[in-house]
Amino acid sequence: MIVSKPSRLRIALLCALNTSCALALLTLTASANAAEPSGCFAPLPASQNDVQRRNALPAVQNLCIRDVHEGRAAVLLPAADAARERWGFLDNQGQLVIKPVFEDVGDYHYGVAAAKQQGKWGFIDTTGNWLIQPGFDAVQPFTESGLAVVTVAGKSQIIDRKGAQVGKALGDLVDEAILSNGLPARLQLSFNSVLLSPDGVRHLATDKMEVAEPFGTQGLFIAFDASKGYGIVDENLGWRIAPQYAAITLDPRNPAVALAKNSDGITLIRADGVQDEQKYLSVSEETGAFWLAKTADGVKLLDNSAVVIATFSDSDAAALRVSGDYVLNPTSKENLIVFVPGRKQPLTLPAASEPWGQTTGEFLVTTRGEQKKVNAIIAPSGGMIGGAQNVGWLAQISSAEVINHRLWLRNDQGDVVNVVDSTGKALLNPKTISALENSRIEPLNAGDDHVTTQSPLALIRPEAGTSKTGAGFLKPDGSLQIDNKWQDIESADSSEDIGQFIVRTADGTGVIDAQGKVVIPLTEDNISPFVKGYALDYLDGKLTALDHAGKHYNLPDVFDLESVGNGWFRYHETAAEGALWGIYDAINQKMVIQPSYQDVGDYANNQVAVQTPKGLWGILDGQGKTMVEAKYAKVKRINSALWLLTQPATDDQPESRVIAEIIGNDTKTRIAPTAGLAVNQFSDGRILATSAAGQSWLLDAKGNIQLHEQQTRISALGDWVKLSRQPQEGYLSAQGDWQIQPAIDTRGSAFAQGRALRSTTAGFELIDDKGARVAAMPEGTWNLPLGSTWSVSYDPQNSEVATRYVDNTGKLVLTVAGFASRMVDGHAVLTRADGTKTWIDGQGKAADAVSYADLGLPHDGLAFAKTDTTYGFVDAQGNYVIAPVYSAVSPFDGGVAIVSTPAMSMMIDTTGKPLARLNKECGISVLYGAGSSRQWPQKMPDNCKP
Repeated sequence: MIVSKPSRLRIALLCALNTSCALALLTLTASANAAEPSGCFAPLPASQNDVQRRNALPAVQNLCIRDVHEGRAAVLLPAADAARERWGFLDNQGQLVIKPVFEDVGDYHYGVAAAKQQGKWGFIDTTGNWLIQPGFDAVQPFTESGLAVVTVAGKSQIIDRKGAQVGKALGDLVDEAILSNGLPARLQLSFNSVLLSPDGVRHLATDKMEVAEPFGTQGLFIAFDASKGYGIVDENLGWRIAPQYAAITLDPRNPAVALAKNSDGITLIRADGVQDEQKYLSVSEETGAFWLAKTADGVKLLDNSAVVIATFSDSDAAALRVSGDYVLNPTSKENLIVFVPGRKQPLTLPAASEPWGQTTGEFLVTTRGEQKKVNAIIAPSGGMIGGAQNVGWLAQISSAEVINHRLWLRNDQGDVVNVVDSTGKALLNPKTISALENSRIEPLNAGDDHVTTQSPLALIRPEAGTSKTGAGFLKPDGSLQIDNKWQDIESADSSEDIGQFIVRTADGTGVIDAQGKVVIPLTEDNISPFVKGYALDYLDGKLTALDHAGKHYNLPDVFDLESVGNGWFRYHETAAEGALWGIYDAINQKMVIQPSYQDVGDYANNQVAVQTPKGLWGILDGQGKTMVEAKYAKVKRINSALWLLTQPATDDQPESRVIAEIIGNDTKTRIAPTAGLAVNQFSDGRILATSAAGQSWLLDAKGNIQLHEQQTRISALGDWVKLSRQPQEGYLSAQGDWQIQPAIDTRGSAFAQGRALRSTTAGFELIDDKGARVAAMPEGTWNLPLGSTWSVSYDPQNSEVATRYVDNTGKLVLTVAGFASRMVDGHAVLTRADGTKTWIDGQGKAADAVSYADLGLPHDGLAFAKTDTTYGFVDAQGNYVIAPVYSAVSPFDGGVAIVSTPAMSMMIDTTGKPLARLNKECGISVLYGAGSSRQWPQKMPDNCKP
């Protein structure tokens, strides 16, 4: 006999009135509805696993009929017009007491539930009437305090049950506010970041934006939206590229292009913030100027603008070679193809050319043949010497060195063969090389900061032991400036400033500038290189100090003298080992300090740091008087206005505990003694100081504090400043005022039974509702789960998994081996080593006969329990009272629970009798009561016939 689906359902519904028929009901409807799975349950997200275990809740959640709260269970049903689904509520008799009219709902808390209509949230009472009309963008449940957090136009506020704002407004910086149960109510605040541009303008990062790091050439930043992913923002923190990527990263070796990654591939973002249209399977940095990007069609060679320069097969790409920033393709038999940074078209070299083994910086040098003779030089501009054209002097090269962006080439004897500039021009012609015979060529390596377009490239000095006369310069264009009267020449400044030079002639010594103009007449006896503005000069056999203007200053007759700046010299009177330094003021011709110090620093701004024989540092003024007592391990100038003073540390003291402070030249404190104080400077002179405890200060170059906000971390993003206010946590009264003020470096739990946990840097403690400490907790990490009689810790004991419990006086009352849940009414759920679960009582005694795959705490005399695959309910002895036939269950609440199978969801009583049932018929959710009567929809669709 064939039974139609409606007929079988009618039989099952008649049976549902009889508890003994519950299994038959499940069996029939599961079979009847196999083609229409309801999707009415789902595993809890993995992120909630710890919370589930600690609170002994089911690992699977009901979806179509949610768990019961305060005698109400939210249910998802067709709207009255059947065009969409809406939420309503069942009471604990299984009756639909609030019709499905809401787009979304929360659960009931203290007689109020959140509900959403027309895109806005409000609050309803237990009859479904609006207690607070919908007008909020987001809401949180009402708490025991009678307060709730709502969001309007991105701003959080706290309201009472009348919908009125209470307490002080939270402010624009608040990103998220979370209010917890308990009296007083815990309020947790997190804040939006603020970016301070170099001109001092504040920019607020909204929409849960977190700015990660600077990028590109137009003031851009990589930023993250917690709900959408990574994108690019401009200097006004507007999204240049909307957040959409799982990650956006920069290669530290080549940050010119950002790699935006998603599951469908990698997109390149140029430095101007424009996305490349192509998606790549993989992208790797090949050199500082090129990238290799793989597609289904082959491997692309890209430049730093994400422009495709060439396309290769996988095998050809694997054969590519790298030399510096150049990419070489040796796969052709006719030639070697060279890709040059900044050029769209490659260069070609003769076949069998290969990179030279020596380091040649931004130049590419290649060799060819068995003897590995140099056959080509390619400059950064793409200019080339040699290659297909034979250049005879290339074969003489045996070594090379890059100095100030020019390639110096030497032969086996160490003689300069030629110098190649960044355009690929050889600066030395045959006539110049001939003129340099028997001369020493000494390149000037002063660094970019000291080099101008007129700076000489090298000093020309006659070779000792030859008849060669004349000294001078090799100029930037390769020409020579030689004066036969000059016998020798050297840089005048030991700081590598190559603007002036000491020249020696038969008539005396003097100083010239880079064009050969005399600055100090060539009549001095002997001039040493200048140190901190002064040189030592013998005049008429007497040692004097000489400034850059050629003025002489008498010096004392002592063993050793060194310039420390601004006319001051430190000196040793004798050559004795351990001799102390004194200080002499050459400008004012007076002794400042007799030999007294182990070390003397630079003298500037009428101040000098000195170290005593005991190894401690202090600061003297221009008269030699003590400004800062010598009691510091380190004294360091931050800039011309500020000092960083670091106190001595003990042998075992970590750097984060070492105390330091910042003072000004007036010795007034700018930042008081602080542990782990670190200092960084911006290019505009501003100073960022941070402490190990997370405090931050932004100072201008003079030491005036521009920013120092409590609980705010200040960090650098290029020349921008990022202000990240630390999360706050305190407790509110029913009026919305701080009853317990937020404190730095503390976290707490919600209040329960008049107590809350609070963590501090010293450990955990119990506090009362005034914030006063009641008791110190034992060592470890503690939490107070909702509804738990005792606080719980899961710190391992003797390297074994363990659970400890402390009562509300701070006394350790129980330790059990294994992971146990919160303790409620003298019961907790213990997870054994094999993963099975049982109960323990308040003395830690386990119910040995009870063993289930999942297990809850007793509610209304019953606890959920799971076999290997399905849930049921057991009594206090652990015996099944309601058979394990369900895929998802809730704990009992007010005598009812929600259960689900693949075919339906139901509300059942403590006997297992169904009070309401929801299953799919004709493609929609249908709600039945305890019997066969359909509660909703009131009318079935026309296409659904009995």
